[in-house]
Amino acid sequence: MQILKNTIVSLAFLAACSVARAQAPDPQLLAEIQKIKAIDNHSHPPKLVSPGEKDDEFDALPCDPLEPSVPTTTSRPENPQYLAAWKALYNYPYDDATPEHVKELIAARSKVIQQQGDNFPNWVLDQLGIETELANRIALGRGLQPPRFRWVPFDDALMFPLKNSGLQSESPDRKFFFSRENQLLRRYMDELSVNAMPHTLAEYTQRVITPALELQKKKGAVAIKFEAAYLRSLDFGPVPPEPAADMAKAGTVYSHFVKGGIAPRTEYTELQDYLFRYIAREAGGLGLAVHFHTGGGCGTYFDLAGSNPVLLDSVLNDPTLRKTNFVLLLGGAGPFTK
Repeated sequence: MQILKNTIVSLAFLAACSVARAQAPDPQLLAEIQKIKAIDNHSHPPKLVSPGEKDDEFDALPCDPLEPSVPTTTSRPENPQYLAAWKALYNYPYDDATPEHVKELIAARSKVIQQQGDNFPNWVLDQLGIETELANRIALGRGLQPPRFRWVPFDDALMFPLKNSGLQSESPDRKFFFSRENQLLRRYMDELSVNAMPHTLAEYTQRVITPALELQKKKGAVAIKFEAAYLRSLDFGPVPPEPAADMAKAGTVYSHFVKGGIAPRTEYTELQDYLFRYIAREAGGLGLAVHFHTGGGCGTYFDLAGSNPVLLDSVLNDPTLRKTNFVLLLGGAGPFTK
């Protein structure tokens, strides 16, 4: 029995030594790996602003104006990741965040910004080991320029061309969010010199949607972004069995309610489903990937069930969308990790 025990102990020791050796990285290989820069495929970087200037374009649907809510675990002030970031970026010497010490941090950051000027966003990427960042913004701004920052604009607004007061009434969050989408659609139309909503769906797609996507591509967009989970379910309905009939039905809803009135929820949803697929096909034809916010979101009225990435199943299986590349951002957030 003692011999057996000694044998087991010896084998365990040898196994531990083997594991330890296996976990030791090859120094030359590790050195090369550490030289590889990352690509950040989802961020909302702020632009540099002048004194008194406000950056209102870092998100089509900013969360700051919503009703106050308990912060998520990640965004709580006591999250130790903040201290780690301050130390890495600005040599923050403390292990706390007292007001006096944070004042020193702000002063150190201001000094770096003054030294770097418009290069400050690039400097931040250098400190983080990021080569390229996909900037989810309404428009790029000062300091956020290619090739380090690549533009991903928001196109949910193109999917909601009718009067949205019915959707706005669903929650305080959506009241604010749809006001932003209404403004963004107006902005896109102004950029195209379209002064009023076209009378037919065909005119809307040809005079607004397609030219808006082409203009985004021309301005340097590499993808487009949907934050639809904040506005509706990600279930865009089944693959239409008869595309022509689907277009005719959507066209009837559009032409009737673009004149005024509030479209019934079911009919408006079917129009949105049609418009989304149209936008996705056009984006694919232009070589623009389609990015989706999936999983949990901000606000106290967020519809978590409607943000499940599995709801996009019919979209990913739509044969008319095979030329479109989809990116499901935050797919593992919330209860949808599997």
